[in-house]
Amino acid sequence: MHSSVNSFISKYSIMRMRFLTGSKILGGTSFFAILLAVSSCNKNASVATPRPPGNEFLTTVELAYVNQNNAADKGIAIWRQLDPTGAAAPDTSKAILNLKANSSYTVTMIILDETKTPVDTVSIVIRQRQNYHLEYYQPTPISAQNLIISPTSTDIPTTDGTVTSAAGPYLNLVVTRTDYDTNNPPMQVGLNTIFATGAASAGWLRVVQRHQPNVKNGTFDPGSADFDINYRVNIN
Repeated sequence: MHSSVNSFISKYSIMRMRFLTGSKILGGTSFFAILLAVSSCNKNASVATPRPPGNEFLTTVELAYVNQNNAADKGIAIWRQLDPTGAAAPDTSKAILNLKANSSYTVTMIILDETKTPVDTVSIVIRQRQNYHLEYYQPTPISAQNLIISPTSTDIPTTDGTVTSAAGPYLNLVVTRTDYDTNNPPMQVGLNTIFATGAASAGWLRVVQRHQPNVKNGTFDPGSADFDINYRVNIN
């Protein structure tokens, strides 16, 4: 594997041991079930040839977070769907982010297939195939003026489901991607992010992984969604 992939695996192993904790119960549903598309073209290839491949079965998306100024302030939010048919509701009892106000968190996305023994860490594969994957993180409620659509924003256009609100209270959360692929020029990926919180607030975080072989251009619409899920957010 490339050194960047080995580094990711090492960081993942350390973070998962540190972060596996419980969370409060919430309600919430996913847009998609758990057939999450992952391509099988060459590592770091910006063009998938001869054609985009089929799907792999994935079950779990985790967001592991740690406060940049307080290592004890950490947690892991877990969205899980173990039903291969998608008929049963996903387990969202741990799909919650409890964050401190006016803080910055380093966040790592971890994607798993828990039907395999040992558990398959699919985010390692996504890292290898980062040139045609792009993560989006949409906080809501959000005002129209704070919804920013650009190649460096994690916001999702209103035409793709984001609903803006004319009046608060708003969720005071800004997400910034910190990792880049090897396209020319490089584009953001979003397996690694910074979550910056403002004043105390509550809401939802919609997380979407876009699967964009041959068509990744830094925008939301090309390709399709590997997953489209929601986490509850509490900022205190």
